[in-house]
Amino acid sequence: MTIRYDRTLGASPRPVGASSGYPVPGQQNVTSEDSATAAFFASSCDWQSIVSQSFDVIVLGTGATAVAFVEQALKNDPNTRVLMLERGPFWLPEHFQNLPLPFINTMGAPPTTYPWARTKKMATEGPQFFQAGMIPVFGGRTSYWSAWCPTPTPELMRDWPEELIAVTQQPGFWDRARAFLHVQDMNTVKNGVYGGLQDQIDSRLSDNLGMIPNAQSAVPAPIAVGVPDWTTTSFHKFSVVGTLLSLGVQQQSLAAAGKGSALTIVDRCVVNRLLHDGEGQVIAIDTSRGVVNVGGAKIVLGLGAIPPATLLMTSFGERLPNAGGRYTGHFMSHVTARVRRDAYADLKPLEVAASYIAGEDPNSKLQFHIQLSAFAESDPVAQAVTAYHNLPDAAAAASMTQLLGSEDYVVFVCATLGECGPNPESWVRRAEISPDPASSVKLQLTLGPDEEALWDVLDEATWQALAAAATAPGGATPAIEYWVDGPGGVGGGWQSAQPGPADIRQTIIVHEASMVWMGADPATSVTGFDYRPHGVQNVYVTGGGLFPTSGSWNPTLTMCGLAQDLADRICPAPAPARCG
Repeated sequence: MTIRYDRTLGASPRPVGASSGYPVPGQQNVTSEDSATAAFFASSCDWQSIVSQSFDVIVLGTGATAVAFVEQALKNDPNTRVLMLERGPFWLPEHFQNLPLPFINTMGAPPTTYPWARTKKMATEGPQFFQAGMIPVFGGRTSYWSAWCPTPTPELMRDWPEELIAVTQQPGFWDRARAFLHVQDMNTVKNGVYGGLQDQIDSRLSDNLGMIPNAQSAVPAPIAVGVPDWTTTSFHKFSVVGTLLSLGVQQQSLAAAGKGSALTIVDRCVVNRLLHDGEGQVIAIDTSRGVVNVGGAKIVLGLGAIPPATLLMTSFGERLPNAGGRYTGHFMSHVTARVRRDAYADLKPLEVAASYIAGEDPNSKLQFHIQLSAFAESDPVAQAVTAYHNLPDAAAAASMTQLLGSEDYVVFVCATLGECGPNPESWVRRAEISPDPASSVKLQLTLGPDEEALWDVLDEATWQALAAAATAPGGATPAIEYWVDGPGGVGGGWQSAQPGPADIRQTIIVHEASMVWMGADPATSVTGFDYRPHGVQNVYVTGGGLFPTSGSWNPTLTMCGLAQDLADRICPAPAPARCG
């Protein structure tokens, strides 16, 4: 059923081509997925023509890098014919923090999947790590991400080829990526929630950086919360859902005017394999809906880090012997502390702040960073909704249990991330362990001596950063109390002694990277500097899987910048017509 609505005339929606109550009742059963498909996605009937249509680009996935690529490609040339295939359904219209408070409950159990098996070594030895799961819905992880977006310097891109570093140093590379993600430095928000506390903590971290010997910099947190065009709010967590749907509407309008091509998006379409001619040229895509003819299209993998490696290994086998040979990412410590509110001047009843501190182990040169958030809430219950909508990181925020009784304090939450360096004992491998090709891999990530030493370094830096953020210029460091959970995570309380490693170290790996790392030599890398896996003709990769090393910095800004660069390379703006 098609609904037509003339907004300018204020007309009521009228159904076309279906019963509106005469002579019989109309449709009674409607699901949210049916509504989303009717409004935004290709229908089952459309699929019959899609499989044989000609496209310039077929993009797999609808996450951050997929949308960064598509937006730039269509900006370069609105006539680019793009097909996007998304595994999951429509889920949230926005980042969950922009939605009513009850949506915080979806954060605890989002539609997460784990399309892999961990090895016994990874699951039972050492820290017993598990890999953060995938969120296979429209927009991917961007409806739940923490949105921290630091800009790495060339010095932080340790062991990256010069050719790849040079890409990130092109004029406007970082500005364009920041604009796409709506990145804003938190000292510029000034919305009554961010302001005085933010400025004081930024100043103290800058003045007291020497209190953190292994830190190189401390800056106001760069987070993707910039104000979109349609809202007057001053803090709006970014999700690609709105961007992609807007692109669809834009391209539909341009196509109707003969000035562009429609953007075709198919949801609930699982890609099983890339079917090729034996020489590395993909000729078709095997999906849960049927086989799609590729023709002359270029295929862009916008699937995250592990799924592209899985798909490439499943599809090309020994043609890509190095795929999955590296597996890096970030491990984490999590500390909650508090100092008395009077350690800061003139605080309002509710204030929030967020700062980013970068450092490295002086011996191994492995990197870490501290995501420091601070909360001054004089009435946590009454301020809960406002605080929720302004959280710098909902996954690393003070709980109501910690805030109650802390009305006269500033509560700090530090998520400190360290990098897993390339390690021959860490890898992703093809494994016949599932009937689903998309999950037929096993993972193993372990820490070597350098990473174990780094974990000690970053924990010490966390204690030092808290002291630096709490200490006024020329003053003594105020008393700091630390939160320690009770047995099994139940209960807990504040204490003056710093908690031990078992109380703060997490078992999760985030920001996974490096499975299809870039390099010039096919013998020592997987993907070339043109974003094509070596020996594969018409497939291109985006995402953190391209990173030769992970560093410690949050990867999304860099990933999106590289995806935009890929769009410039394979979907450039047409050359201007010559006169005469």
